[in-house]
Amino acid sequence: MAEHRSTTDRLLAIADIVDQEEDLIDELEGLLLLAAGRSQWLSPAAVARDTHLSRESATDLFRQLHECGAVQRESYDTGLVEARFTVHGTQTREIFDRTREAIKIVAAHRDRVPTTTVTPLVTFPDDPAFNDATAASFGMDGLLSTLASQVKRCESEIVLLSPFFEGEGFGRLADVLLDALERGVDLTIVTRYLTDTDSHNHSVIKSFVDRAVERGVSAEVSLVDYTVWDETVPVDERTQNGSNPRFTLHAKVMLFDSDAAYVGSANVTDYGFDRYLELGVLLEGAKVAPYRDLCRFLLDSEGAVSVSL
Repeated sequence: MAEHRSTTDRLLAIADIVDQEEDLIDELEGLLLLAAGRSQWLSPAAVARDTHLSRESATDLFRQLHECGAVQRESYDTGLVEARFTVHGTQTREIFDRTREAIKIVAAHRDRVPTTTVTPLVTFPDDPAFNDATAASFGMDGLLSTLASQVKRCESEIVLLSPFFEGEGFGRLADVLLDALERGVDLTIVTRYLTDTDSHNHSVIKSFVDRAVERGVSAEVSLVDYTVWDETVPVDERTQNGSNPRFTLHAKVMLFDSDAAYVGSANVTDYGFDRYLELGVLLEGAKVAPYRDLCRFLLDSEGAVSVSL
């Protein structure tokens, strides 16, 4: 009985890794069975490259498949650049068939009882003490890789709220965002000081918009400044280096198709994505709605000003 529960847990873990997507299950099964049929090894890195799974998720997938006997690590040679696995075709088919059944059971349950999945996210600090640490060591996922994976999955709309943007940090998301725009996904960016043409945010976001124009993307990029001053503040002091705003945003939120939401501490900067200790969560399910509704309320408020760059 204990063994049965353990296998069930692994099937549910695989279902969570693929985010209950049967199309992704089919894609992954095809990759694995192709490798099995050709007697070729396969690695988590290769699967991450060929699908929209993050490297961490692909590694976790192989861990679960290994525990189920569907794959076997080819070598424990620490000199290998990446882990390599041989695939057992029969066991793989069985595991993926059972995972599909698990997905249907979970979906039926969610239809009856709305739930929210919470994934802890982390960026590790640029501190030697964390050199050997991994997100999985703490039961977390990597912040940047998770955001990139969510962008790749989007089909209609992304809303990004952040008070601070920086070129190198935003550059880490720029390519996947541009790809999303080419797929027809609309992007809304809300930040501070966007009407100040000398501000750092203005410079970074204009560079991104220029790249989008060069690529001829078809989707809409909407830019919104949420920085409100007292009426007594002269216009020439309504700048990043001028007077303090009456109110503005400090929230860091990213909405994906209103189905998932990142909420955390990281700004869209190199420090936020690669050098500081940043924590957050990815919400999927029922509790995304309050963040979606709040963002819509903010965008409809008088303090939200549309900007053209």
